[in-house]
Amino acid sequence: MTRWIGGPLFDACFFFGSGVVALAAGLLMLAAPGTVLPLWFAWIWLVEGPHLCATWQRTYLDAGFRRERGRLLWTSLAWLLPGPILLGATWISGRPEPFLLFLGFVALWSFHHAVRQHHGILSVYQRLGEADAGARKADTRLLHSILWVAFGLLALAHPANLDLAGRAAWGAHAIAAVGALLAAAMLLWAALLVRRWRRGGPVRPGVFGLVVAVGTTLFSLFAVGMREPLLVNPLTTEQVFMAATIVGGTLHGLQYIGIVIATERRRVKPARAAGPLLAYALMLAASLLYVALNVARGGAPVGAAPGSASAQVFLALYWGLFCHHFWLDQKIWRPSSDARLRAELGLGAA
Repeated sequence: MTRWIGGPLFDACFFFGSGVVALAAGLLMLAAPGTVLPLWFAWIWLVEGPHLCATWQRTYLDAGFRRERGRLLWTSLAWLLPGPILLGATWISGRPEPFLLFLGFVALWSFHHAVRQHHGILSVYQRLGEADAGARKADTRLLHSILWVAFGLLALAHPANLDLAGRAAWGAHAIAAVGALLAAAMLLWAALLVRRWRRGGPVRPGVFGLVVAVGTTLFSLFAVGMREPLLVNPLTTEQVFMAATIVGGTLHGLQYIGIVIATERRRVKPARAAGPLLAYALMLAASLLYVALNVARGGAPVGAAPGSASAQVFLALYWGLFCHHFWLDQKIWRPSSDARLRAELGLGAA
């Protein structure tokens, strides 16, 4: 059994190199904030849109999957409805809470989705490296704990919320305590990796988790996120965090495209498989529609005015699309219960 998902060079590009690309994008935006908007358009066209298309390629465009799991494909479309329904409730009631609750829910689900993908790739490397149960449990707990604590720390410590935190007597102490807890957890993980390395155990899973998943995410949240807004004159909260979103989204999207390519290469016979470059070119063509959707929903300070009726409709459709993506992903990436997927991931015969 190979110890790589797609091969040494492939993994270096998609699963480890994705962190380098995200880091470079973040450093560029910090040094030259004027690049934020051009990079946002490049990201949604070249990475974010194709990453959505990769899910549809693996499901709706696969005849075998449609035949075996057609019910999932039909029922999952229901996730397109909550956004428009709650937007309608907001319009009818004249109160913003229904739609704002929906937006808050999908923001949390989006971060959970990213954490879940990190955990999934970490778990594959653990199986490929034959990590023992103790190492698997420690890495998994540290990954989830660090990422969610970091998410909470950003919410507390971001300059936009400091006044709110400062009004509570415990606000500053909470920020310091959470920061210390985060640092201690990372030091613990690093110490565990050094011990495994000295004992000849597999360290690649932990390096991916601590350096790529955690390191790049913390860079996006704190090195970039704490300096937001980098975009000039942001009109919405989403635009305030545009640069951090690009960094985290680049990491997530490139890794997702990589895992789909790696599994498709084992899933489809070479004689029938379209070349990766052709498949990506088709995704880029479809991704132009995704770019148009983002402009129509007021995702950037060009195009539709955020908050307008039309922009709200497209915003509801946009997040419905992602709810569908999140739900479908939770169902199709379960190697523990899917022998064929285990084979596609290089974890053994189907």
